[in-house]
Amino acid sequence: MNRLMEKGGIYLLIIGLSEGRWIQIGRLGHLFFHGGFYGYVGSARSGMKSRLHRHLKDEKPLHWHIDYLLQCSQIEIILYGQCTADRECALAHELSLTFHSVPGFGSTDCRCMSHLFFSPHRSSLFRVGYDAIGRVGLTPRLYWKKRSMGAFDLDVLSGRGMRGAPKHEGQRDQKIWKISHLTRKKP
Repeated sequence: MNRLMEKGGIYLLIIGLSEGRWIQIGRLGHLFFHGGFYGYVGSARSGMKSRLHRHLKDEKPLHWHIDYLLQCSQIEIILYGQCTADRECALAHELSLTFHSVPGFGSTDCRCMSHLFFSPHRSSLFRVGYDAIGRVGLTPRLYWKKRSMGAFDLDVLSGRGMRGAPKHEGQRDQKIWKISHLTRKKP
């Protein structure tokens, strides 16, 4: 990692959840998460490297909503952009234009509907997330990828080498994601 990682910025965790399940998310309660991929928008005022390493740890105190989700899922890719101004909500807004969100997740300290977004396709989150970091005025960078992913996988995710790759910008994923599916579990 370079010296840039000592500065603050925003990041997008692309998380895989192998199958649908109920998960207790702190004070939000029990929520049902569909199997697929989730994009979580976060920020680090300083020390981006230490924040991202915390997310990658298996064992950690449960503090943020994302900590609860990461107990049952796996980070596959991390994208980030360095900045001194807070661009976290701007990135969340950009993702909300394309993906459905999990209401209230990660947004208790701002006015955003959510900082967690769903897609049945990892490639959609990667492409749209990468472009969205650029649209909020930052240079998107890849911080981490799952070990089983090679350079070819990243080329496919970014759309290079794919004939007729679908355009995802501004389009909702084809799979219908109804907010009503995010119901709280009755006690």
